[in-house]
Amino acid sequence: MIAYLEGTVLKTGVNNLILKISQIGYKIYVSNGILMTTKVGNNISFYIYQNLKEDISDLYGFLSSNELDLFEKLISVNKVGPKSALNIMNLGFDDVISAINTQDVTFLTKASGLGKKGAERIILELSGKLVIDEQSSSIDQEVYLALESLGYERKHISEVLKTKPENIGTIESMVKYFLQNL
Repeated sequence: MIAYLEGTVLKTGVNNLILKISQIGYKIYVSNGILMTTKVGNNISFYIYQNLKEDISDLYGFLSSNELDLFEKLISVNKVGPKSALNIMNLGFDDVISAINTQDVTFLTKASGLGKKGAERIILELSGKLVIDEQSSSIDQEVYLALESLGYERKHISEVLKTKPENIGTIESMVKYFLQNL
């Protein structure tokens, strides 16, 4: 089972990209947010969900383990498959968790292909079960995307940010800390 991949973006598509690792290209389905901020040639890493069926083997990529956890919780809901869950994730990590916790059916139905009954089912099954650190995941994702767009590799970013003091928590202060401590 594939759980994590790191490589260079070879090509981007409508809802996927091809990640080149050595001489192999992996097609990975990703959210619109990742596609909008990723360029061909960027080095990037993903936490992977591998969807294995009789006739299919798809990979879904996420920038953080928290996003992967949310995705896995979404697909655990009856009648919510990986493609539907990815459409829901396109609404935004923090916003989806907030909508589920506040039982905002209208917001969830903005996801492509998700109707009122499906949104209600997700809320019924997941409300109160999402204990993901929304704030730090969103901030971490933004910091990684900003620094990767400047050409830094995720592995190098992680190494430097591991040494940051705990009182540094905003996007701006984390980027500034990284740049000062290269």
